[in-house]
Amino acid sequence: AERIQPQLRTADWRDRAEAALKGIQSVDLRDLRSVVVASDAAAKDPDTRDLAEKLKKELTGRIENEHTKWVSEIEAALKEDRVVRALRMSSYPPKAGAPLPEEILLALIEGANANLTDETYQDRWITVLDALSLSPVRERVTPQSLPESPGKELLDAVTELSMKIPSIAALFGIKPTQPPKKSRSKEKTSA
Repeated sequence: AERIQPQLRTADWRDRAEAALKGIQSVDLRDLRSVVVASDAAAKDPDTRDLAEKLKKELTGRIENEHTKWVSEIEAALKEDRVVRALRMSSYPPKAGAPLPEEILLALIEGANANLTDETYQDRWITVLDALSLSPVRERVTPQSLPESPGKELLDAVTELSMKIPSIAALFGIKPTQPPKKSRSKEKTSA
């Protein structure tokens, strides 16, 4: 059993790799990455090493295409003045840590700043802050002005997001704190 275990692992990887190669455009990037990472341990002979190289090359191409598409979609959202959509999209790059061009980052900052003024409805503030909280520009945004008398909902939202947007929370006089953990246990109801 110990002798055939590596062969079984290689055969299993090969099946996954061949399937991933056939569906290279439709397979989820995370799944594709996991097959490529597994190739280090499974690709032992020349055939499997060639297959692993093909997969790595296809993965690289796919990531580059996805990145280009991601940047284009953010640019399009900004041109349509859909700042919240652009902020949300900027939070989910196709590859972790993928950078955005500086001009797009500046446009995101300007768009967010323009939506955070004393004339902006407080519901809009909450929506923009929520979208901003995961965006790569969250620490570079400085609201143009604050609402004169922020409502409870806005203050609650700023408090909840304070760890992600500490400089904005400080403008409201809110010290960044961890949000309370939500209980996962279901309350029992009596019939």
